Parts: sequence; C-alpha cells; structure tokens
Amino acid sequence: MRKYGLYLLIALSLMTGCQKKDTVTVDTAAETTQESSETGLKAESEPESTAENLSGTDQNGNTGADAQTDRFALIPIAVSGEYDGEWDDTDQTPIITSRCDKVYVQGDGYDALKQSLISLNKNLVSQNKEEYASYKKEAEDMRNNYPDMKQSYVCNYEFNPVRFDHTVVSMYWLKYYDLGGAHPSSVTEYHNFDTQTGKELELCDVVKDLPGFRKYVKEELSDQKEEKGLFEDYETTVDSLFAGTGGYGLLEWCITKTGVRIHFDQYVIASYAAGAVEVEVPFAGNETMFRTDYIGKNSEGWAKKTSPWETVTYEKGETDTSVSYHFDDAADGYDTRNITIEREQGGEKEEFTMELYGQPQEGWIVMTDDGHPYLYTEIQSENDWRTLEVFDLKGEKIHHVGTSNDSPHGALLNDPDEFYLTRRVDALGTYDAYRKFHVGESGMPVAENEVYTKVNICDSKEEETALVSTRELPVTVFDGNGKEEKLPAGTKYYVRATDLESFVDMELSDGRKCRLDVKRSDNGWGFLIDGEEEENCFEFIPYAG
Repeated sequence: MRKYGLYLLIALSLMTGCQKKDTVTVDTAAETTQESSETGLKAESEPESTAENLSGTDQNGNTGADAQTDRFALIPIAVSGEYDGEWDDTDQTPIITSRCDKVYVQGDGYDALKQSLISLNKNLVSQNKEEYASYKKEAEDMRNNYPDMKQSYVCNYEFNPVRFDHTVVSMYWLKYYDLGGAHPSSVTEYHNFDTQTGKELELCDVVKDLPGFRKYVKEELSDQKEEKGLFEDYETTVDSLFAGTGGYGLLEWCITKTGVRIHFDQYVIASYAAGAVEVEVPFAGNETMFRTDYIGKNSEGWAKKTSPWETVTYEKGETDTSVSYHFDDAADGYDTRNITIEREQGGEKEEFTMELYGQPQEGWIVMTDDGHPYLYTEIQSENDWRTLEVFDLKGEKIHHVGTSNDSPHGALLNDPDEFYLTRRVDALGTYDAYRKFHVGESGMPVAENEVYTKVNICDSKEEETALVSTRELPVTVFDGNGKEEKLPAGTKYYVRATDLESFVDMELSDGRKCRLDVKRSDNGWGFLIDGEEEENCFEFIPYAG
C-alpha cells in the first residue's frame, strides 16, 4: 500500500456557567476580468489610484492599523489544508484520507490574534493526525477483509468562518467522519477570539445576563421540540452544558453579526435524523443581555452560505421567496455539470438550468441593501483554478449575470458591502492574491482597488520562499519619507503586494517594507526591473508551469 501525504499552500477546564477551551492562550488571471454571459455584460470596475499608497501596510482598506477606525472592519483570511491518505496499490482507490484546514489572518497587525491562531492550527492538526493514525489500521483491515467494497474512510477537519472583524473572530471546524458505518457523522468545534487581545473568549465574556440568555435558549428549544423531535430529557442536557457539569462536554457557540448562536450536534438533544439544532439569541431587542463591545453590525444586506439542495427563504416585498440549487452531471463529461436553480415566489415556480465546467465548491445567497438577491457559486477546475458564477434571482426569470475570476477560496462572505476574493496572479512568481470587493449594481463583485495582496499561509518568514537578488536593485523604502535606496546583491525579498503593472511591494529580512518599480516586458511575459529582465535580477523566481 502506498502512503501519500500532501501539504497544501492554502484536557478541558470547566467553569460554572462559563466554559473555557484551554487550547489557546494568548487564482487566477493576471487582470481583473468578468467573463460575460450571453447578455454581453462587460466587466465592472471601480479602480483607485494606488501608486501613491506608500504606507507599505494596507493596500486593501481595512487591514492593520487602518481597520482600527472601524470595529466592524472585515479582516482578510486565508485557508490552507494539511492532507494525508493511504491508497490501494492494486487500483489506486483511496483506503483512508484526511484533511485538516488551517486559518491565517492576512495583512499587518493583529499579532496577538495571529499567535493564537498559530497555536490553534497546530493543536487541530495534531488532533487530526492522531485520529487519522487510529483509524488507518481499521480502514486497512476493512479493505483487506472486504476488498470488493472499496469502502474509503474519511477523517476531515473542515474550517468554516462565522465572523472576522476588528472586534471578534468566530469560527468552527466541522469534524467529518466516514468510518464504514451506515452513514457519516460529524461533530462541531467552535472557537471565538477577541481580535485585539488574541484571547479565546468564554461565553460570559460576551453575555452579561447568563440566566436570561439560557432562559431565552430554552424557550426557543421548547418551540422546536415537536418539529425537531427533541429528546425527553433535553432540558437536563442543556442545563448541564451551560453549567459544564455531568460529563456532557462543552457548550458550542459562536458570535454572528446579529447575535450569539448556540449549537447542538446530532445526538446531543435530538436524533441523527433531526440534524444539528441551533438557537440564535439576537442582539436586537436583547442589547442589555450582551456586552456592547461584541454586538455586531446591523445592516439590511446579508449573505448566507448555502449547500446544494438546501432551501433558503427570504422576504421579497411582502412575499416569501424560497430558493435552492443543485448540480447534476451533464451528458458530455465528468467535469461538466448542470446547475439547476429553483425558485418559488408568490405561488409561482421558476427553474433555471445552465451548464458549468468544474467541481462545485461553495454557494451563497447574497441580498444587497436594496433587496436584490443573487446566487454566488464557486467552481473549481484543473490546478485549483477557481471562478465565481453569479446569478440574478430577482427578475421574472432567473438569469446568469457573469463569471468572476476572483473567488472566496474559503474566506468569509456574509456582507454584500465588503468581502475579500482571491485569484492566482503572476508577478515575480505565481501565487494567490486577494482584494476587497463589494456587490456592484449588476450583481457582479466589484474590486475596491487594483492592488493585489499576496496570500501568506506561513507562520514565520523563515517558512517563506525569498527572492534573492543577483544584482543591486533600486527600491523605495517605506520609512515615512519614501526615500530611494539601492540594495545590494544577495538581498532577500519577500513579495507582499502588486498592481500587476508598475510595482511589486516587498518585505525585507529585517522587517522593512519597500517598493520595487517594474515595467511589463516587451515580450509580453514578465517584467523589467531597472531596465533588466526579471530573471537576470534574482537567483530563482517561482513561477508555475
């Protein structure tokens, strides 16, 4: 049997009424494009002048120090995974696979939070590897004893962001297991942090009135009892979870934009068939129950992550509208699929089908502040090339608006007014880079500016690949004066941002930031630096392909 490991770029302490997790203490094209649908829609853009931005910190608006002016400012994040697996030598079918996602805050600042997430990532990876090792022998025995079944075990820790702003970071890992039983199973592990201090929050850090909060949750559960088929003793379980007693484990919770949500996994207070049970206590109307600092942003617009076949219902005017989508394999190939969108509005049903190429990833229903709904779906094809397909759900007929070469790549999309999208770029290397966006008038994502910030999924500079110069290079140093210097051959440069046309921002080994002026090469590929072809300026430039 062949072992395969792939690493991609991309003890409980309980307190009465307030529980603590003690795990933590402290791409794809080189220009902004929108491929038009059959309507012939052209790309939207709202470019800003970025050449004068010599701060060396925030090329995207709301990272680092500038975000401190807005406690609801969105923080850009990146997600990568550590993978492992065992394959059958006879036919290369998987015996067991595992994945553990890791999350990284991008940009400057948030040092305490970054350190907390480094620790959290390491702990989760360690847990995942231990579980993988424990299931591996069982999976191999299953394959040896029942070779015709081709049963593949799965042990995944899948990251899901809930809220990432200047005040609160809230997220969960869905621990998904397929271990040869009648059906897969999953458990959910939430983590909540104070963005400024990096401290992992306890429920009592956010909720001032815990008795009132628990009463609200229990009343909501009482209303769901018949519909969800809650266990007869569910109230005892809920009380024990809130108190941290009785061996029931930790109460799982998160902080959303609109409230604090309590999550009960399958089997905790209801059967597997009932699914997870959740109750959100809204900030609105319950302000005195919460600490003001953590109350989220109130806005008309919203975005909800949704899965295929899941129905999302929203109010359009005075009419409830229900929307769902799903993918089917098309007739002409494994990687070509039909997406079908179904909408029911005022008793009228509408269905739209379109062929798409690639593997479906995530989907979102996006509602703008003025009440215009869209469906965003992320599609992945070869070499992790990703696009974002946009569909208009408002008109008499559903229609495809267009295709964006920028997509979430695991980042948070919960607000139509600000979100970060990523694409692969080529500028002194091939790498993923992100920009900040909002939903434009057509429904397509519109970039706030034309500066692409390189995604960084390294815990330290020592883990990054540096560009080592082979000649003296002129740079503008971001020291407040924008002075020009010539740095000697042998200098290590770490790419940080670029406009893909005239500059690449770098970080040096000593932490200083600088700008390297570049010019498009006459041959249409690569750049000239101080009149020299880029390959003559560095020992090696890591381009893909």
